[in-house]
Amino acid sequence: MNNKRKIAHFTWLIPLFLLALLVQQISVLNGITITYDEGETVQAFITDFRIKQIAAQTNGYVDLMFFDASGEQVRERLSLHAQHASRLIGSNEVEIRYLPGTTYDIVITKTYEYHRNTVLINLAVILFSMVITVGISIWASRYATGRNNTGESSRGGTNVEFEIMNKPEIKQV
Repeated sequence: MNNKRKIAHFTWLIPLFLLALLVQQISVLNGITITYDEGETVQAFITDFRIKQIAAQTNGYVDLMFFDASGEQVRERLSLHAQHASRLIGSNEVEIRYLPGTTYDIVITKTYEYHRNTVLINLAVILFSMVITVGISIWASRYATGRNNTGESSRGGTNVEFEIMNKPEIKQV
């Protein structure tokens, strides 16, 4: 088997990577949904807010300070995509849902819908990409093993015979 055919098997790494990304995005969706549905509603003070613009990417962070149900002061810094952060410009306070001990223990209620929709779009794109790359990987694996659709080897050992239909008769003179 030559190197090109061996390398064709590596196309399966792309769907595996996409599967890992799919699991991560499902985890994000599950985490923010649980916190939003089951977390306590708290008013948090915005102590610092920055949006950074670096070349092709724009993100920011917000520092929150609030008191939980037991009266303890909690300080957290949340990294935010620019679209999420822009919804908080000019705010001194923001309503959050807080559920300590979960994957995403703070969800800003003002950005929850946008965040959830972004994750759902990510999931759709990942699923679509997986369908395409699995198809490509199946084709590449068949190419690498030298199998055609009938399961027979398409390399060596197979003779292809053609039959000429309506063959004209040639008369010798």
